[in-house]
Amino acid sequence: MPPPPFTLNQLRIFLAVAHTRSMTHAAKLLDQTQPSLSQHIAKLEESVGQLLFERGRSQFALTDAGEFLCRRAQIIMAEVDEAVAGLAAHAKGTRGVLSIGILSSIARALLPDVQARMAEICPDVELDVHEVAPADAIEMLYTRRLTVAVVSAGSLASSSLSFLQSDVFSDPYVLAVPRDVDLSGIIDPAEQLCVDHRRILNSVVQFTFGSAYQLRIAEWYQRFLPHHRVVGRVRSYELALAMVQARRGVAIVPALSARISGAASYDVALYDIGMEHRRVVTLMQSQYRDSEPQATFVTALRAAGDAIRPPPVEPCPPFLCAEAQAGLAPK
Repeated sequence: MPPPPFTLNQLRIFLAVAHTRSMTHAAKLLDQTQPSLSQHIAKLEESVGQLLFERGRSQFALTDAGEFLCRRAQIIMAEVDEAVAGLAAHAKGTRGVLSIGILSSIARALLPDVQARMAEICPDVELDVHEVAPADAIEMLYTRRLTVAVVSAGSLASSSLSFLQSDVFSDPYVLAVPRDVDLSGIIDPAEQLCVDHRRILNSVVQFTFGSAYQLRIAEWYQRFLPHHRVVGRVRSYELALAMVQARRGVAIVPALSARISGAASYDVALYDIGMEHRRVVTLMQSQYRDSEPQATFVTALRAAGDAIRPPPVEPCPPFLCAEAQAGLAPK
């Protein structure tokens, strides 16, 4: 039997370029030089005798042959990854290592319960946890550094839809304010709040996500707090809540992110704002649909999500409800 016209390294590089549509971006993901990647792709195309990419000025688009190879390469690399993980597990005397990419707020709230549930069924599986942003988790999935990603569905781009997606749980987006800023009976903040509380309400701690989520939140602030100013841009819900607790401003966060542990929460008040819920999903290669321990992990995560209760959420403040009834509620 003749050897295949490509190497596993060439396939890995091909998949990275196919995902990013950019030689420069793929080089950064793989920590290699762009000329080296270009040479590997050129050799791969020479070996298979067909062009795999249509070169544009800034991006690469897959040809029909490239689309075919991309589908097959994902299956091949998934099988290779399973074999490598199995050998590593055998060497360590365990049944497997499950690499997970997850937001820190979800990990902190759910993973202890998830691990306890998994231990009953897969006691020898080791969880390798990476607390990363959704964009990083998805890139790590493409480059086979993760097996499962746990992300918000609102953060997903169309390029992520090739992964197997499973719903886990959802929690509402809420407005977090310092505990002493009582909005429960406020109809007109400009008239009813003291100067200090008006300042806090109009000081926004913005969570920077780089996604459609960020645009929706910015639109909400513009509609409902038109006199606000951004006092800080942060990249974790934990820091946003810590700043709210310190009376630096207010922030829109998922309710579950305010839960520090099973019972403790940040010392802030959370208000319903009528916004759509954060839908948390798992992503993995479709080849792992019925594989273990992936299936057990997803089941345990879903059960942990059902079991946990977010901190108490106060009803929508009157001045926000009045705006919502006027047809200004965010979509």
